[in-house]
Amino acid sequence: MKKKLFLIITGIVLVGTVCIWLLAKKPAEQMLVDRLNEAVSHYTDMNIKNDEAYSLKVSDVQMLVTTYAPEYTVFGVSAHAYTVRPGQMDETLTAEEQVLPICNFNYALLYDEKTDKFYNVKFEEKGGPTIPDFIKANELDTYKLELPDAGAVENLSLKRNSDSPIVISSKDDVENILSILKETEPTIENGGIGTPVRVENIINADFISKENVIYRLFLYEDEGKYFIEQTDNGVYTISKEDYDLIDKYIPYINYEP
Repeated sequence: MKKKLFLIITGIVLVGTVCIWLLAKKPAEQMLVDRLNEAVSHYTDMNIKNDEAYSLKVSDVQMLVTTYAPEYTVFGVSAHAYTVRPGQMDETLTAEEQVLPICNFNYALLYDEKTDKFYNVKFEEKGGPTIPDFIKANELDTYKLELPDAGAVENLSLKRNSDSPIVISSKDDVENILSILKETEPTIENGGIGTPVRVENIINADFISKENVIYRLFLYEDEGKYFIEQTDNGVYTISKEDYDLIDKYIPYINYEP
């Protein structure tokens, strides 16, 4: 009898241990989705669940998340998926976005302060009144500007707008320009293909080895701010001062004094 009781207790302990282990193994992304849906489920306690004309606003979701899942912060909403975590913590919601219905969008940018991670969270419109149904979350990585080792660069070609390119062969100049380019911060943009459009003062920077371009960057001005873009590897902020330091390597030979 005692042996049978011991086996039963042992079995219960093992089952409990397995259940705890399975819960612990639950992906962080799924736990985030579950917590968000749990937070928004409290919306039904607002006594407006039968008002089909009501839409849950972005600010309402912020309030619910702050109240019921305080480890998360809503940093943005978008019709398009976020592809990379912000390089800076000031990528916050605008006042205009906060008063819009959340289901005008498809994605939310969320920050988990406990783990210092950002997530792209997909959601869909669900029912009337209109509330979001969070369905999938992906952790966002940080883009990192890829630069060559100075020793691998034989020449650096710099070209401003439609001017003729100039070629820099001095190792000291190449090292100096590379040190300037390292002073960047990633944005949430992933970088397009080819030369950026609808921007100003573009500088093409081609790092060349054995007559082949091994790295290509685009530096440009957009609405008074300065950026570096690397195809499919992010868009980065750069200060005007650092942009000007590189721009000074290019003579204004094609311009009227």
